Amino acid sequence: MPIYYEFQRLAANAQQFLMDDTHNRILTQEPELRDRRNGKGQQLRTGIYSSGLIAQLANGHEIVLFETSLGHAGEHLDNILRKRDPTLPPPRTMSDALSSNTPTVTPVIQGYCNAHCRREFYDVAALYPNEVEWVLDTYSVIWQNESHIKEQKLNDKERLIYHQQHSLGVMESLKSWALAHQQSAEFEAHSTLGKAIKYLLRHYDKLTLFCREAGALIDNNRMEEKLKIIIRGRKTAHFYKTPLGAEVANVLISLIATTDGAGVNLFDYLIALQRNRAAVKQDPGAWLPWNYHEQVNKTNREVVQIIEAA
Repeated sequence: MPIYYEFQRLAANAQQFLMDDTHNRILTQEPELRDRRNGKGQQLRTGIYSSGLIAQLANGHEIVLFETSLGHAGEHLDNILRKRDPTLPPPRTMSDALSSNTPTVTPVIQGYCNAHCRREFYDVAALYPNEVEWVLDTYSVIWQNESHIKEQKLNDKERLIYHQQHSLGVMESLKSWALAHQQSAEFEAHSTLGKAIKYLLRHYDKLTLFCREAGALIDNNRMEEKLKIIIRGRKTAHFYKTPLGAEVANVLISLIATTDGAGVNLFDYLIALQRNRAAVKQDPGAWLPWNYHEQVNKTNREVVQIIEAA
């Protein structure tokens, strides 16, 4: 728990957040009447979700936090942002376009997932092969550009310039295509293709944030990948019995996902936390996955000195 609380404290001041959620089940969780997030009355909340959050810190480390409750991802992020230093600039967020993903406690710079937008067209490709094939081929160019950026190991500023030179024109061509279809006589607003086109046009500014903000992401694929931890658990265990059981799972899964993402041996890390639990409680910031080895080595040296002195 001290490490989990430290994760929350550090995550609050992150530069960027990736978030998504998936449905889940808590057997003893009763519906609750809660205030609406927009301040307009109350509503009965019944749906249970596991919300995932990746907080990207200024030092390059990432913290993964999960919460299973009646809330959505935006509410999960609200709980984290309440601890944020008010002097920091607004963080960036990456999610799909659901309104439930929008935090309310502090301003943020929202970016939307291009993979989700592309999927809107991919799902109707069999019905509209002539129209959609060009969209999918064109859309793929921005991911090809992102792969090139990673190969060249460009920094955030260089990456932004590269996308402005090579990806912005691609997105503008998609927008022009969508506008032309929307204004044509054959356009059917309520068809599956029509809905995909309206999605692209309605969210175009947030879909192209990666062409305006250094460090902004193209898609939310990494968060969806982390959610598979929850989905696999749901397929095996099916449900949590109580909210407390779900909370315990949130702590453990968050710890596991963050440690794994840091490339640290999870078994060794958990053993170190248990063996040094008093020191962890006293200074959890010194026992994070990416710095705990320093404390272990220090403890080992002290033990050796005690033995030698004896």
